[in-house]
Amino acid sequence: MAERKWKKISTWMAAWVMAVVFAVSGAQTAFAATSYVNSVSITLDVTPTVGESLPDLDVGYNSDNCEVSIPNNDKYDIVSAKWSSTKNDVKIGGTYTMKVTLKTLNNYRFSSSSYTSSKVKVKNGTFVSASRTSSDRLVVTVKTKPAKGDLDAPGEAYWQTTKSGSSDLGLAKWEAVEDASYEVYLYRGSKNVYKSGEIHTSSCDLFPYMSSKGTYTFKVRALPSNDEVSKYASKSDWTISDEVYIDEDDAARAAKKKPSSGNNSSTNNSGNSQQAPSNGNEVGWILDGNRWYYRYPDGTYLKNGWGFIGNIWYLFDANGMMLTGWQMKNGVYYYMNGDGKMQTGWLLYNNTWYYLSESGAMVTGWITLGDKAYYLGGDGGMLTGWQNIDGQIYYLYPDGHKAVNEVIDTFYLDQDGIWRKPQ
Repeated sequence: MAERKWKKISTWMAAWVMAVVFAVSGAQTAFAATSYVNSVSITLDVTPTVGESLPDLDVGYNSDNCEVSIPNNDKYDIVSAKWSSTKNDVKIGGTYTMKVTLKTLNNYRFSSSSYTSSKVKVKNGTFVSASRTSSDRLVVTVKTKPAKGDLDAPGEAYWQTTKSGSSDLGLAKWEAVEDASYEVYLYRGSKNVYKSGEIHTSSCDLFPYMSSKGTYTFKVRALPSNDEVSKYASKSDWTISDEVYIDEDDAARAAKKKPSSGNNSSTNNSGNSQQAPSNGNEVGWILDGNRWYYRYPDGTYLKNGWGFIGNIWYLFDANGMMLTGWQMKNGVYYYMNGDGKMQTGWLLYNNTWYYLSESGAMVTGWITLGDKAYYLGGDGGMLTGWQNIDGQIYYLYPDGHKAVNEVIDTFYLDQDGIWRKPQ
């Protein structure tokens, strides 16, 4: 009897021990299944070509010579890489975003905590954001480096007038180039008689250097407008003007305006823009030739940055000259009107709409204004028509706003503005 009872107890204890063993083993297995991918690495080998569409993107491992790749590892794999928008022609200095989708391998999972730049390494590009769509999917948004290329040459170079005796005689003009400053060479016949330094406007008064009778021409080329632009843009080809004839009377007038020897260039020897003028006790806004400067009462000039003057923002270069047109500051594009005022809101430039935030920064991506959403491409240009954005199909009206809950060309767009292909 006692022996039978002991056997029952032994059997029960053995079963209990086995249960504990299985429970511990199961817990260890469950624990192993919650291993997390702590960091990821993405390499871009993408060189957008200026003037062309964005290239196709192949994905793989670093050894596969793909446009988008990851290192060989047993924690995660790369599924796809897609441009946020494929409708833009590549522009000099343009940066373009793509969505890179990663998936986990084996027993690894993506953490629910944020994947920031400290956890996502991007080689040959810039990290923008990361979104965990599920425990085994991570979508990383990355941005290319600025596209490199030569600046466009000024489209036309011409004289304001060829009329003898005119006050505008010798005024050289040309079509402006985005992100550019300029240099100008003046010729009498085949002889070079004047070389400008860096010019930040699309005109130059050459009359003071036309002090001898003869036929004159000038040539102009675009230069990177600042150090940031020079990282990706090179000087353009030359554009040559037509001829203008200077007679003896005009040459005599020009000689009276000619600067003294040693000061016949619009820049200093370093090639930077013209130094701020010395105008005695003048303060505030000072016009020197066709360039504006802002002088403090202590005789110094507002230089190399922003100035808030009369409730308006202006931007000045390293020599204190007021800037106009498109300007990049600290990696952000701004647009300064012809009078130097910082633009905000909608801007129509070269038949393309751009949107500048309240801080003046050029906006890219989705933006909501009132009850309407708009999409600005990687170069800031507003998109219209049918667009594939982040893998979804949208329709954007001619004024740029997104269609929602509507039928366009017989295709229904839902409450999010997305067309979904019937299954």
